[in-house]
Amino acid sequence: MTVFEDLERDLDGALGRMIHGSGEGARDDEQSVLDSVDVYLGRGLDLLRWWEEVRRTGAFADRFELGRTFNDPARSFGFFDRGRVDGRSLPLMGNFQEMFYDRPKSPRDSRVDAARWMRDQMRQFVLRYFMRVSDFRQPEGYAESGGQAASGLPRFLSWCPGEDPSLKGFGFQQLWYKRRDTGRIGSFAPEDRFAIVDLREIGTTYDWIVVKVCIFDFSFTFRPFGPGTPQLVLPLQEDSFLVLTRDFIRIEEDPAPGVLGRYGLGYAFLKNPRQGLFAYGPGEFDAAIELIDFEVRESGETRVEMVFVANRPERLVNVSLDPLGWGLSAMDAMTLGFASPFTAPMRSLLDALPFTRLQVDPVYAYVDLANLLTGGGAAEQLCISRDQLDRDFLVKHFMQHYQTIAGSLATWRLVGDWLDAASLPGWAIHGRSLG
Repeated sequence: MTVFEDLERDLDGALGRMIHGSGEGARDDEQSVLDSVDVYLGRGLDLLRWWEEVRRTGAFADRFELGRTFNDPARSFGFFDRGRVDGRSLPLMGNFQEMFYDRPKSPRDSRVDAARWMRDQMRQFVLRYFMRVSDFRQPEGYAESGGQAASGLPRFLSWCPGEDPSLKGFGFQQLWYKRRDTGRIGSFAPEDRFAIVDLREIGTTYDWIVVKVCIFDFSFTFRPFGPGTPQLVLPLQEDSFLVLTRDFIRIEEDPAPGVLGRYGLGYAFLKNPRQGLFAYGPGEFDAAIELIDFEVRESGETRVEMVFVANRPERLVNVSLDPLGWGLSAMDAMTLGFASPFTAPMRSLLDALPFTRLQVDPVYAYVDLANLLTGGGAAEQLCISRDQLDRDFLVKHFMQHYQTIAGSLATWRLVGDWLDAASLPGWAIHGRSLG
């Protein structure tokens, strides 16, 4: 190992400890997630009941256009409202979108058979394989550089192209379950983490399962001075814990005239046990649900509906003003971690003292200050408001939904018969490529 590589390794380790901590307490975090299942599942079921009622009546407090489509069979909208969640009135926001998915290409005289074949295929795809194949990789442009990064120099200075795959959609892995018959809580085996269980087993074999999802290519862009000016991009590529129960699984045969079947999945979000930089977004919701439902019609046409509902944020970013802690972190970094045995006791002392840290949100602080100085004119004339930030967040979520469904469509069409397990590719069976 060269001096440069050794230095880079030590710097990475020191910075990792500053940002993520030492990694101790992971088991405590797992237990915290499991202990929180009932709380966040209860909130999710409250949101589900609220959504079903407000969708039936159409009585949104504030409904607005969320996406524009031209010559595309789709509709969507966002909304702000309030709902009764966990015994209290909670400000909510969310989005709904419906999209055309697919239709069979077949002669008219066999349309009925084709439609029923489509229903059987879609049932199997949605309930057994969708969560295994929902993430997809975009094609990557690559230009050969004619050289390669020198092994004796720090890699972060290199301009040589490297592997930087662009992933879209949601990547799921299952972690824990609660047995329906015994109530026992257990862990899925490591080799089964990506082979998400058949959703028809939830409510029969399992009372619930907890999965972790990585939401790819999801970021929040903050432009304090408007379009075309410098911007701050906050990558919200975090893991979120989700809980699935039978309440969120849709299996409906011949539910309405002209409809052969509806099949779908959904889940309630669990809050991450450790607070990070971001106070809102994946893993930081106080209450949130996601629903994805597919409908197969007698014509064979399949459409998909997606719903997201969550509490409105009280702040977006957690910035801790902690000069004493910063000094200790700098000491650790400057000594490549060798000062940690001496700084650790000081950190423990600071953690026990009140008022050593001040939590601020620079994004909301800017919005509030702009409106204070303009008497509300910044919101009315320049759209500098918390409402606009929430709308921007819903637009990002809208696009994430769209990319996930578009990517799954490409995967759906790769397989000729989703009911023929013997002919399915390995990545559909195992939830990942095995090399």
